[in-house]
Amino acid sequence: MKKMFLTLCVAAALMCGHTAWAAHVTETEATARLKTALSQSFATATHVRWYTDDQKVFTAKFLVGETQVSAYFDADGNLLSTRRYITEEQLPLAVVTKVKKRYPSHEIRSTVELDAGNTTTYYITLEAETTWMVVKSDSNGQLSVYQRLKKA
Repeated sequence: MKKMFLTLCVAAALMCGHTAWAAHVTETEATARLKTALSQSFATATHVRWYTDDQKVFTAKFLVGETQVSAYFDADGNLLSTRRYITEEQLPLAVVTKVKKRYPSHEIRSTVELDAGNTTTYYITLEAETTWMVVKSDSNGQLSVYQRLKKA
């Protein structure tokens, strides 16, 4: 239940604007335990910055190669979930195939991969002539509309 709640919170945070996120979360100094946990999970992480809004869940934002990654840890250093921005080419073939088949008039504009526990979820932002849409998918291409927006 805790992981499910955290997954929902992280997913909601993914869809909120950076300004809203920045209003509540503050940069912080990581404890030795958090730094060790990060280095054990992501040995090649660079440009690491730590954030928290409640001193219970800590977010490490960093680069692995050229990829921007966010990792969420509890205060004990347990990795709760990760989020990374990926390219369309990095999506599983089943996901890309089903998105393009179901939404042929839309272009993929951005993709986010969220790993929590043993579950990987993809959030794919699609653009059409008059709308934006965020589609949620599992690794097998089970699609659902997460959010719809009309262009101004």
